[in-house]
Amino acid sequence: MKRLAKAFLVLVLLLAGAVVAYRYWTREVLEKVTVTSAAVGIVEETVSATGAVQVNRTVLVTIEPGTRIVSLYFREQGTVREGQLLAKLDDADLVSQLSQTQAGLDLTVSNLDSAQINLQRLRRLYEKGFVARQEVEAAERQVDQYRTRAEEQNAAIILIKARQQRTSIFAPLSGVVTRKFVEEGWILGDSPGARPGAIAEIAEMEPTEFHAEVDQADIAKSRIGQKATVSLDAFPGRTFKATTREIGLASTPDVTGRVRYRVKLTVSEPAGLLKLGMTGTVSFILARKTQTLTLPVPVILQQGEDEFVFVVEGDRAHLRKIRTGLRGEGVVEVVSGLKVGELVVDQGRAKLKDGQRVEVLNAKR
Repeated sequence: MKRLAKAFLVLVLLLAGAVVAYRYWTREVLEKVTVTSAAVGIVEETVSATGAVQVNRTVLVTIEPGTRIVSLYFREQGTVREGQLLAKLDDADLVSQLSQTQAGLDLTVSNLDSAQINLQRLRRLYEKGFVARQEVEAAERQVDQYRTRAEEQNAAIILIKARQQRTSIFAPLSGVVTRKFVEEGWILGDSPGARPGAIAEIAEMEPTEFHAEVDQADIAKSRIGQKATVSLDAFPGRTFKATTREIGLASTPDVTGRVRYRVKLTVSEPAGLLKLGMTGTVSFILARKTQTLTLPVPVILQQGEDEFVFVVEGDRAHLRKIRTGLRGEGVVEVVSGLKVGELVVDQGRAKLKDGQRVEVLNAKR
């Protein structure tokens, strides 16, 4: 009897152990996850390229070689306004020439007045028969000679004054003096390495431009007037609106062998904020949608050509097929399969199975 009781007890213990073991091995694993919600937002599809702030155009300010520079009114890296006096050249010779020519003109005009009076006198005497026709004709030729000489001297004075005006050199445009080739007292030609006749190089900074090198795979997506945003290394976290102004037809040299094309953009920014040579990245906006359902790109699972997400309903995560549309930087448009506010598994989705129980760590309390 005792043996039977012992055997029964052992059997009960074995059965209890089997039940515990079964429950242990078949227990449901509770996965801990974080979630994000499907929200209405903005999606922008972009293409990016690197580049730098460049000038709109540069202009060389030149004068006649061999001219001595008396005064300069600009400095390198300084700003100038259109019409501002940049330099004054030596005009001593022109002043002397003008004085001499003016004196000659005054004498010629005086002689012309006398010759005209004499001509009028001879014409009256000729009408009365007191002088020969030849004397009148000689007086007329004298008047014509003085008149011609006066016209020539007037033209010479106009030319000299025009040359005097060119001894004052004015800025042809507003901008920054990027290079200064001369100093006061120099006779042009003393500056080694300067371009012939150049005293300064002025860069037009308004409007500001950003020149980007766009890869050949993306250049076909660019177009004149296309909107873009520029991010500069000098202003982290800040972007500037830009518009494509020009697209290069020929590729630019690249030491890596990659084929790239230069694209020039006009940047909207407070005057004087951006400096020449600042580097950064431009993002060309290819397409843009507002008020559309969005999700972060990483939460989407790709299976072949199909896309899925884990949607949390109650305490379980269910695998659901969705369809996406426009893709932006880190965010994607959800065309179908989700509703606004539905919770989608973010972290912890790698081990999930369809219908598995989950504990949401970032659930709102």
